[in-house]
Amino acid sequence: MILDAIAQLKASVHESPIGRVPGLEWFCGSVIDLLSGPFTGLRTRSYWPELVAALIIAGIVFMIRDRKPGQYLAAFGRYCFPRSQFMHQSTWVDCKLILANHFVTPVTNFTWRLNTVWFTTLLLSAMTATFGPAPQSHEWTTMAIVLFTILFALAEDFGYFLFHLASHRIGWMWAFHKVHHSAETLQVFANVRVHPVEVMLTGPFKALTGAFVMAPALYFWAGDVSFTTILGMNLMAAFYGFVGGQLHHCHIWISWGSVLEHIFISPAQHQIHHSTQPQHWDRNMGGNFALWDWAFGTLYVPRERETLTFGLGGTSGQPHPTLRAAYLEPFWAVTPDFVKRWIAAATGTLSGSRR
Repeated sequence: MILDAIAQLKASVHESPIGRVPGLEWFCGSVIDLLSGPFTGLRTRSYWPELVAALIIAGIVFMIRDRKPGQYLAAFGRYCFPRSQFMHQSTWVDCKLILANHFVTPVTNFTWRLNTVWFTTLLLSAMTATFGPAPQSHEWTTMAIVLFTILFALAEDFGYFLFHLASHRIGWMWAFHKVHHSAETLQVFANVRVHPVEVMLTGPFKALTGAFVMAPALYFWAGDVSFTTILGMNLMAAFYGFVGGQLHHCHIWISWGSVLEHIFISPAQHQIHHSTQPQHWDRNMGGNFALWDWAFGTLYVPRERETLTFGLGGTSGQPHPTLRAAYLEPFWAVTPDFVKRWIAAATGTLSGSRR
């Protein structure tokens, strides 16, 4: 129903005088997508069922662990949305990046063709050349679809892990990923505090690893592949919401315990990933699964609740105090030194960055 209403609204825009100006129509359509995203799940990482699940989990933690006598709904509101977090300058930069990226990334995402379809086609061609035509000898049963949904989610998460690991260890990639880590508050907006170049880089990593599940499925199973859904949501997306995926960027400490935190990344583990303390740097790289960190030696499982501050740490200060700085500073950071010296000689000294 919501999708139909949005489609009708866009059709009305197209038929209006706005539709005669393609650029203006695209802008209006993007505004509609931005405002409707939390209700449709399209072009957003903050779908309403996931946000509701996050509030429910936070409510349980509040009632069981953190509520003081006499505290009720108003106190819960302050607990979830503290002014110190949501009015912080860093949070405002998060919001500006969300707005700007919504319009910028569709234009700058030059790697969009390096998607799962492209990599799957390459792998299918290789399999056909090596083993012969696809037998497609299996039928898609309910169990097979559920298993495929889980394996594909694991594969994509591994691709994100590889991207994340590279972003922390390769200097020029870190320069752009650092925009995300310069967040000094963790709340729902920090979830998408990313540079447009990072958006370009993340997709191909996930697409490549996902193709290693998609290609065999198309080779051995007959018909098109499909995913298991719950109330219109992908099974694994619903599961991530159930285990607090939206709370990864949150100020509330939520740990799943040592055993589960070797399998799934908890909100507490991702908070540690954003910590300014050197012993926490480059830890807990997984998006949703901790298995990859466990295997690669980057896992950090807290033994108890830790007091954390978020950001880059060090003495260099905040390199991204504004949207302009968040967009431009990474390009300056990857600029060769001889070019920097030439610019400095021509215009005066310009500061760099660290970590």
